[in-house]
Amino acid sequence: MGSKQSKYPKLIKKINKASNDIRQNDECPQLAKQDDQYIDRMQLFHHVIRCVSNGNFKVPLNEQLKEGGVVVLDFCCGTGTWLSEMASDFPNSTFVGIEKDSMYPEHKPKNVKIVQANVLEKFPFQDDTFDFVYSRLNFLSFSESQWKNHLIKELIRVLKPGGYLECIDHLGTDNKGPILEKFSFAIEKVLIQAGRSPSLASKFSDVIEFEPQMGKVTLTEVIVPIGSWGGELGLHIKTHMMSGLNKGIMHHLKISEKNLEKLWDDFKIEVNTHRTIWKINRYISQKN
Repeated sequence: MGSKQSKYPKLIKKINKASNDIRQNDECPQLAKQDDQYIDRMQLFHHVIRCVSNGNFKVPLNEQLKEGGVVVLDFCCGTGTWLSEMASDFPNSTFVGIEKDSMYPEHKPKNVKIVQANVLEKFPFQDDTFDFVYSRLNFLSFSESQWKNHLIKELIRVLKPGGYLECIDHLGTDNKGPILEKFSFAIEKVLIQAGRSPSLASKFSDVIEFEPQMGKVTLTEVIVPIGSWGGELGLHIKTHMMSGLNKGIMHHLKISEKNLEKLWDDFKIEVNTHRTIWKINRYISQKN
């Protein structure tokens, strides 16, 4: 870590300034502004995860969902794309999304309900309400202590005995070149100083299994290519990854537009040369 700091002294200074700016927002600081491009990226990530996973979920509830009567919670449901697709695929089951500031469209399927609430307080649901609790790309929206001391306990509290918890989140990137190494270091620095844990995904199985009500975690790693070497999918991921950094971390680091354009030109080549990948972890556990 020390060698990286000495290599990029100006960058580190900007990172520290960005971290202080982010920490002034007490609630779930976002690296990326939630504008139309942010929503587009979330939609893309939904379709990518569905594509590489061959479906919207992996818990063994397909037949029960078809038969009906299953009640599902989507934690921090965001744009609600997953909810809408699940509600359409399983019209006899009920789907509930919880989100502080819902981005869900005004018109929704009859079997979808959106609850707006502060998830850092007790969830507005009774114990043992849901057969299936789902969370995706939420780890970095909260601190590790918030996950360990509150969120995981609430997700388990509202889950019925015998019900399933499924969480999906970024593990990180691999086969990185020097540019992505620099960006990754910058992002990690900002996240840590903003109270987030970039390593949470690598140890979330332990977080779940620490809770006595939960069974052993089934962990699956999914690999997604970044760049044209991975075909159309990899090209889309690369484009939206660049857009996300432009809107997020680059805004805080105040890198000039000219320098940023040069970095992106080199980045496009780098991800293909190194065959860079994005790694996603899926955690599934059943409540005892």
